[in-house]
Amino acid sequence: MPCVCTTCAQHAQILGLDQAPRSRAPLRKAFKSAAKLWHPDRYERDPSKRAEAEERFKQIQVAYRELTEHLETPVQWPVEPAFSAYRSPEPFSAAAFHANPQNAASSAAPAAPPISFGNAPGCFVAPDFSLNADCIVIEHVREPDRALAIVDLSGPASQGSLAQYILFTDHGVFVRDFRNILSLLWYADLGEVRLVAPYRRGLRGLWRKLLERLSGTEQKYELEIRRHDGTLFHAIANQVDDSVKKVIYNFLQQRRPNLRR
Repeated sequence: MPCVCTTCAQHAQILGLDQAPRSRAPLRKAFKSAAKLWHPDRYERDPSKRAEAEERFKQIQVAYRELTEHLETPVQWPVEPAFSAYRSPEPFSAAAFHANPQNAASSAAPAAPPISFGNAPGCFVAPDFSLNADCIVIEHVREPDRALAIVDLSGPASQGSLAQYILFTDHGVFVRDFRNILSLLWYADLGEVRLVAPYRRGLRGLWRKLLERLSGTEQKYELEIRRHDGTLFHAIANQVDDSVKKVIYNFLQQRRPNLRR
């Protein structure tokens, strides 16, 4: 049975539901619909409407968070456990996670090491995500996975749009690149992680270094993330500062399977 407290009834109305949901499936669906409808970026050219959207979006986030909590500890009646078997057919991330047999083992992986970017711009650590980061997390991360941190790879001019990003969860890494392609790498398949000096790549690297110096975006290192078979999963060059690359490097080194044995 759904929670019957007054607060949950009000939160359900905010998400466009007649009553507090019985499971996470309809709750997640309602949240995504409401979040897309009232995301502030939709009203960027209408300042008065954007202010209303920002307030509504905050209410939607609070409603979703508290309804989720009351699914586990409802008032008066226990929640049916059926939601634990829910499988989302929407983003590939959820389907891939639940369909991949390796995840049964990865769900018992050690607790994630701490991650901190020192308030670097465009870097967010859970639970202090931006509005755009929250939408990305809701879209791609499904239990038992959990979002840990996200880094904006879109560049300073994007103003936090997170059009490109790298998202770290308990079980893997999501990357959306400049081609708008979303890729996923489970830590079980994580191979070598390297900080490479671009100037060691020859003339092409020297030319790129010159362009970076002229544009004021020069970085000493490029971060390479490789799969277990040695193929390149993703490389981060001048999208973020070297200090951020080093944090990612240290974090991923601790997630490599061969280092956890």
